[in-house]
Amino acid sequence: MKALLSLFLLFFSTLFGPHHTVVPTPSPAPRMTQTCPTGYILVPGNTYFHTADFCVMKYDAKCTNADPKCVTYEGVYRNDAPGCRCDGNYRVVSTPNGAPITYIPEANGTNISAKKYCERSGGHLITNPEWMTIGRNVEQVANNWCNKDGTGCENSPGAPGKILANGHNDSIPYRALQAGNDSQPCFGTTADGSNICGGVSSQKRTLQISNGNIIWDFAGNVWQWIDVTIPLKDEPLSLNAKNKFAQWVWEEFQSVPYDPNNMPSNPNWNSAQGVGRVFHYSYYGNIDPTLYTFIRAGNWRHGYDSGAFTYHEQPVPSKTGIDDVGFRCIMSPS
Repeated sequence: MKALLSLFLLFFSTLFGPHHTVVPTPSPAPRMTQTCPTGYILVPGNTYFHTADFCVMKYDAKCTNADPKCVTYEGVYRNDAPGCRCDGNYRVVSTPNGAPITYIPEANGTNISAKKYCERSGGHLITNPEWMTIGRNVEQVANNWCNKDGTGCENSPGAPGKILANGHNDSIPYRALQAGNDSQPCFGTTADGSNICGGVSSQKRTLQISNGNIIWDFAGNVWQWIDVTIPLKDEPLSLNAKNKFAQWVWEEFQSVPYDPNNMPSNPNWNSAQGVGRVFHYSYYGNIDPTLYTFIRAGNWRHGYDSGAFTYHEQPVPSKTGIDDVGFRCIMSPS
């Protein structure tokens, strides 16, 4: 009887007793899709460099409606030539076609500078933390570690005999290049006209971001102005005894104190891994406060000096008349 009574009470409480609804754990809200302006690609932010996600020009900055007279034999757009300023009916864009804008200062107190052009486009000139965010991203992507001719990619970072693709830098041809489509990463670099990686003198001009986006000429082709200044007295000192005199000098990263704000994550990588070198003024006892800026990447004639982490600390921001220094703008995603 007691057993039957217990069963009856259990049945009664199930039917008429209080019910407890199980509330499922809510799923995280889906991240809104972020979009970039035409010609820009999305780059994931990096907490170390205090950067949120941002959009960067996929290609070197170009000028729309460009007059052919403004393009030099070196394949660059001469922004300082008469009638060639990229303003008025012209505008700065990111496209595969056209000549990279050069002969332009980083900033000179006028509206004719890389900084002002980017601001007029609704963005800003790339900063050093943004450059490094891209560099530290692409250095970890296997597709970017290849043979020097752009073949044999998909390797672990720093794999023996492989380089972080460092673009058009061997003077073949002796000019800056337009870009191809993403399926032709060695476009324009081949002496045999094949445009394929593995062709005569081919070099890989693209780097892949971890989200699958592709950026062109982040190393090589033309230098890139960076929105940063550094007093001459604060440039890195050489650790190499023979370079401890007042001079501008190219050195491997291992020849100066390791700087995580400017160099690859692996302190042992250098030009042999294609990541680049540093050009700086090394002088013990230097107290010169003159402000200099960075240019990064390298150009079509700088060979193993070129690389995603190469930084060149000689130009002053107002420097004009440079034939091989271009720029990229940054926009916020929407």
